[in-house]
Amino acid sequence: MPLLIVYSIFIHLRGMVIKSDLPSKGRPILFSIFLGIVLTLLISVASAVATVQSLGDTGIMVAQGCAFIIMAMAVTLYMRKKDRTMAIFGFKRLAGGDNKAALYYVPLCIIVFVQPVIGGLNFELSLGKVVLIVLFSLVVGYTEESIFRGIIWERLKDKGSLFYILFSSIFFGILHMANALNGRDWLSILLQIINAFLIGLILALLIEMTARILPLIIFHFMFDAMAQLTNTTITENKVFVVSVLNICYLLYGTYLALMLTRRRKANIQISF
Repeated sequence: MPLLIVYSIFIHLRGMVIKSDLPSKGRPILFSIFLGIVLTLLISVASAVATVQSLGDTGIMVAQGCAFIIMAMAVTLYMRKKDRTMAIFGFKRLAGGDNKAALYYVPLCIIVFVQPVIGGLNFELSLGKVVLIVLFSLVVGYTEESIFRGIIWERLKDKGSLFYILFSSIFFGILHMANALNGRDWLSILLQIINAFLIGLILALLIEMTARILPLIIFHFMFDAMAQLTNTTITENKVFVVSVLNICYLLYGTYLALMLTRRRKANIQISF
């Protein structure tokens, strides 16, 4: 039943993608909002179906994973329709010619391990669950980055860098508010909302600076995977962990914003 619902949604998405030339060109903001809402609704439907059928946490993750796969297929179809290489969406080969540019990604490596370092890894997870987490995180990272730092970035180029960075960060934060509302108190909820906005901000800054999306997909995948592989007891220190992450995001985001501003003024383009 869940697969039939997801397949039905994919058929509708495929039809909209094929006919998407005019809306995406004439109304880039509306098109961007449409993509985000479709993704959110798709995940919500999958979660609801799994919950109603009492499939448990693993079942819900599988259902959500199927929904993300369907959305990934739809956005990939859209991108390849626009550019078979998908280069205009940031899918470009990385070369080792510019070590300085590569240093921009170093803080991402630190951020990835904040949660497992503080909470420790959960060694009680079965091999099957670990594999599921890895696969789920991979498809989530690809899908969300392709939408927010790929398609929306490409669609809003005419609006300017500042507009894209603010729009995508706020929109990314809003669509992730559902997770934040699971917090136990107002402080936890506020910190998680800020967390979603800031992580969207630094990723938007990075795509603007480097025009490369693959490192962002890898980071998103690793961040989600490590978070789910972290010991569940970390929830007891949730406010502390989110606060540490937010401080990292603020420092990193400020640095990236200054570098981007300096680069814009000097009219220097980073190339790999």
